[in-house]
Amino acid sequence: MALSGVKKSPLISVPFLKKRLRRITAIGLHNLTVNEFNFTVHFTLHRNEKTIAFYTSELVENQRSPEWSYLKFPTSVQCLQEFIMRVWITSSNHARLFLEYDIHLDNSLIPDDQKNTVNKDNNTLWLEMFGYRFTDNDDENNSELNYDDILFNDKRKRISLAKSYNRLSIIRMINVIHAIRGEKQLSTANLQRLQTFFDANEDYLSKIKERETRRLRIESLKKYLHFQTYLYQQRSIAYEQKQKFLEERKNQLNNNLSQLSNQQEEIKSYHNYLNQSRIILHKLIQIITYRQKEIMNEMYYHIYPIQKENQNEYSIANIKLPQADDKIYQSASNRERDHEVAAALGYCSHFILIISQFIQLPLRFPIDYHGVSAIKIYDYSLETNEYPLYPTSNLSAFRYGFYLLNRNIGQIMYHCRIGDHKTDFRNTLENLKQLIEQYFINSSNNNIQIQLYPSLQTSIDEEYIENKRNSSASIKNFSSFSSTSSLIENDSFNQNDDMNLFPQLNTIKPRLAMQISHQLQY
Repeated sequence: MALSGVKKSPLISVPFLKKRLRRITAIGLHNLTVNEFNFTVHFTLHRNEKTIAFYTSELVENQRSPEWSYLKFPTSVQCLQEFIMRVWITSSNHARLFLEYDIHLDNSLIPDDQKNTVNKDNNTLWLEMFGYRFTDNDDENNSELNYDDILFNDKRKRISLAKSYNRLSIIRMINVIHAIRGEKQLSTANLQRLQTFFDANEDYLSKIKERETRRLRIESLKKYLHFQTYLYQQRSIAYEQKQKFLEERKNQLNNNLSQLSNQQEEIKSYHNYLNQSRIILHKLIQIITYRQKEIMNEMYYHIYPIQKENQNEYSIANIKLPQADDKIYQSASNRERDHEVAAALGYCSHFILIISQFIQLPLRFPIDYHGVSAIKIYDYSLETNEYPLYPTSNLSAFRYGFYLLNRNIGQIMYHCRIGDHKTDFRNTLENLKQLIEQYFINSSNNNIQIQLYPSLQTSIDEEYIENKRNSSASIKNFSSFSSTSSLIENDSFNQNDDMNLFPQLNTIKPRLAMQISHQLQY
């Protein structure tokens, strides 16, 4: 068999059955001679050699004897008897025509069961119709059909024909017909007698009919009444359960409402208490702020006064401190003023520490100050993090420590919103003098508060006016804060009964336990 040649199918048919394309339930191929290892097989059906495929089968992978079943052909071609089948092999994304069959579904097809030998050669096609399998035979086998086989087939066809009726069969059929007619006449007579009886007893039968109708009606009504009674009982039970659930829910909601009312009253009383405590705290902060300003004023004018000597020279406590870019810090030959520079830097460091503690601002570069001349400043971002604030033999370390001190002053100025981007942070005493005068001493409003508590300050300032309006009655009841003067005048702040700001706060912190010598005029 050629790989791409045309092959006629000399399949002999099953008698009394017409073969069409729709009768094919399965198609298969036997032992394909494919040289490839990985390949796929599918077939297409065509009306003739020049038309496109009206059916394409599914792909079968790596099978040399593929089978296709459950075939569904288009409706328009289900009655075909002659068509062309082409088998395609696809390997490595390349498809090629492998076999082509010219199939004729006529009376020349016979099942494999009726053949003496079945063709099992390579590249053999078989079809399945009517539950029989039909295998393709070679042309050589067709030539071997002799005259005796043809005579045998004709004889078998003659035997399969029906025989004619004889005389006894005809007589038997006539007797059956007469019997059927007699039974029909007897049935007609019985029907007439029943009709006559019904006409004679029509009134009686109608009464019986009415009685049976009433009985059936009564029975149906009893069943309906029983069903409605059962349904009413079920609904009554469900209604009682629902009412019981609603009553329990109502009691539960009432209990919850009473609990919420009690909690609301407690929250209101606690809110009033917090408002009063907030007002007290606000006034205490004002008092502390005033006292801190007063301390800063005394330190600035009496302890560490900063004065301007010449155009660019400033002194602290009558000791001159040159600027950071002065030539005195550039060479180690001129060391006459080392003690003055160390003392001035000590005063500045002490002053800066006091300011940072008042405003509660941690310094970016911590200062180690113990009241001695060996003052040190630390930069923990470097490996060598300890730098002196007094002249030593290592002037580069001293200059870097002086630079860190100026950075601390700039940090405080930025926090207090003093200065701008044009400020020269090398001017140590000038920047310190500007900070103290603008933020602590010469402020336009005497009631300005130092930012002691950043997280609390905003809430106090925003809510103070609103609380003062909404809680006027509570403030009157809490007019005992008029004893602020007595609290100020009283030296003993260990008595916690006079000032209990929070429920869990039983002691006053040391920074609040300070003697206040003056009271603000509100």
